Amino acid sequence: MAFRGLLEKTSPDRKKVLVGYLSDSEREKVEEAFVPVADPFSFDFSIEDRIKVIHYSWIAPFVRPFAEADQRSLLSVLAPAQAEKLKLYFKISRGLKKLSFHPKRFLQRLIYDWLISTQKEFVPVEYLPAQPLNAILELKKSSIQHLVDFLGLHDLALELKKMVTAKQIKKIQEALSKPHREYLKKVCKSKEPISFARFNLDRWDGDETKLKQILHQRGFNRLSKALFGCHPSLMWHITRRLDTGRTKIMRKFFTDMNNEKAQEALKKQVVSLVLLIREHYE
Repeated sequence: MAFRGLLEKTSPDRKKVLVGYLSDSEREKVEEAFVPVADPFSFDFSIEDRIKVIHYSWIAPFVRPFAEADQRSLLSVLAPAQAEKLKLYFKISRGLKKLSFHPKRFLQRLIYDWLISTQKEFVPVEYLPAQPLNAILELKKSSIQHLVDFLGLHDLALELKKMVTAKQIKKIQEALSKPHREYLKKVCKSKEPISFARFNLDRWDGDETKLKQILHQRGFNRLSKALFGCHPSLMWHITRRLDTGRTKIMRKFFTDMNNEKAQEALKKQVVSLVLLIREHYE
C-alpha cells in the first residue's frame, strides 16, 4: 500500500520503471492495493498513541503470563487509565516501575506487534480506505456505546408501533433517558427502512436493565451489519476500542444482509448518529 501511494505521486514514465522491478505476483498485489488517503510516509500517530485507544481487556492476555515484576514494567508503558485497570485486574499492589525512553519504546512496540499479530493483512488507521464509517474511530469508547444504544432505538420504534397497551408503552418510555426519549420520538415519526425480527416487548416485565440489554444487542446488530463489507481492519480498530465482551456480540451479528439498499440505509443511520453524538457527548 505504501508503494502504491508512492507510485501515485510519481510521473507515468518513472512509475513504469519502478513497476518493472516487480514480479508478476508483486505487481498484481500493488494494483489491488488501496491508495492510502494520507501520505504513507508521514505518520501522525506514535506507537504510544495507537496503544492508548485500545481497551485494556485486549492487553490483559499479553501481560498475564509474566511474573509480577515484569507485569509492573509492562503496565508502566501504558496510558494511566489502562495501567490502573490492569493493576486491579492482576491485583498488583506495588507501584509501577519507571523506565527510561528506550526500554519504554521497546515494550510498547512489543505490545503493539502482539496486538496486531492476529489480524490478517492489518492496515493502520491512516491506511484505511476512505469511507463514511471511518468517522466511528473519532469517537471515544463511551461514545461508541452511546451510538449503539441510539441505534437500538430504531428497533424499539418499530416495536412500539405494534404494541397496543398504552400502559406498557409508558413504562418503556419511563425506562429511557431524556435524550433517548427525544430521539425515539423523532424516529417514530419517520418511516424505518429496515425491519429486523420483533423482540416482543409486550411481554416485557418492566426490568429497566433487561430493556437496556435488549436495545444494546439490537444496536450492535445494526452497527455490525452496517460494517459488513468494509475493510476488515476497520472492524478491528472499532472493536479494539471496546471490551472483549462487547466485541463477541458484534462478531455474532457481523453477517451479510444480502440487501445493498438496506445496508446503505444502516450506514446512513450510523453516520447521522456519529454526528449527533460528537455534538452532544464528545
